[in-house]
Amino acid sequence: MRRRAVRELGTIVGVVAILAAVALANGYMRRGTLKDQMEKVRKETEGKRQSEGIDLLSWDLLHETTVSRRSGPSFDKALMAKRDTAVNLIGFMVPMYNFRGMTEFLVLPVPIECYFCEAPPMREIMLVQMAEGDQVDLVREPVLVNGTLTLNEGAGTKFFYVIKNAKRGAAEKSGKFTRKTVSPEAIGHASQMKELDEGKKDELIDGYDPPKGITN
Repeated sequence: MRRRAVRELGTIVGVVAILAAVALANGYMRRGTLKDQMEKVRKETEGKRQSEGIDLLSWDLLHETTVSRRSGPSFDKALMAKRDTAVNLIGFMVPMYNFRGMTEFLVLPVPIECYFCEAPPMREIMLVQMAEGDQVDLVREPVLVNGTLTLNEGAGTKFFYVIKNAKRGAAEKSGKFTRKTVSPEAIGHASQMKELDEGKKDELIDGYDPPKGITN
């Protein structure tokens, strides 16, 4: 009787494992399909804007960036030539801490739900810092951003590329955007990371008095 129960339990565990594997595989396939669809949307948008005479920074060029833990990012010569110059980039907005009235956000070649959960490759992340006084809301459609490109070098660099003093324009001629909603989980993760980052800043700012008898 005991052996039979063990066999039945083993069968149930095996079935659950198979179902879990199938669900996981289906999830990866769906994500892969969605990624392909969104990449196609972005490339179509890029083609339209290029036909209007807009010179775009290529994601393929950003993909040429290599990374070393010891020395940090190394940029392609063609990308280095664009350093501190005005650039245009089309991609999908990804929030960092805020979702409405953002003064800075991320742009990726394909959309993701949560930057802190999905951790995209650093060479695919563009930090965008809006011009003073400008704020934007998170939208679903690909957007066109333009501003001055900064390249950050050195080990421990958090973001390789930054577009500063940025303006955001419609990636489509209509200029119609759909405001994007964010899951409660993503909001929670963003709040936690903001608190952690602010805590780190406080630790760096706060000084201390050395013990008596010890000098620098």
